[in-house]
Amino acid sequence: MSQYLVITAVGTDRPGISNKVTRLVTESSCNIVDSRIASFGNEFTLIMLLSGTANAISRIENTLPLLGQQHDLITMMKRTSPHQEKDIFYTIDAFIESEDRPGLTEKFTDFLANRDIDLKTLSAQTLKKSENQNTFQIQITAEIFKECHIIEIQEEFESLCASLNVSGKINFYKN
Repeated sequence: MSQYLVITAVGTDRPGISNKVTRLVTESSCNIVDSRIASFGNEFTLIMLLSGTANAISRIENTLPLLGQQHDLITMMKRTSPHQEKDIFYTIDAFIESEDRPGLTEKFTDFLANRDIDLKTLSAQTLKKSENQNTFQIQITAEIFKECHIIEIQEEFESLCASLNVSGKINFYKN
């Protein structure tokens, strides 16, 4: 029976560093179920969901901290279970853009949380627009697991965007 482990590694971004972790996973006979890599400043972050036998998962748990020490990585691990599929009524894609200012991401994550909407992905970044002005963009994918009034959610989203003086677009896809 497969077991599951989420691993995270954070360290200075340099060529080949993510391959060190990937090689360890392969040598430990684990399978990469899902993974993401992102760069933040001069740092990279890698997160993976692994599956494998009890021995393979234990091997990762025992060797990843050593790999982290050898390559100046901060590592974390947590046992988990496979993703349980739920009946999804709607998938949401939202895009927000505005002048850069603190607190915008929290306003939109709060909007979703207060409506029991499950956030799946969020990407937020600041882009240099001109010498004295930055643009902030948020892209969100979320899922709704119950019947709801999407017109009401859309109106509330548009109202939030207007109150924050941001440009926003939300799309719903029936599953």
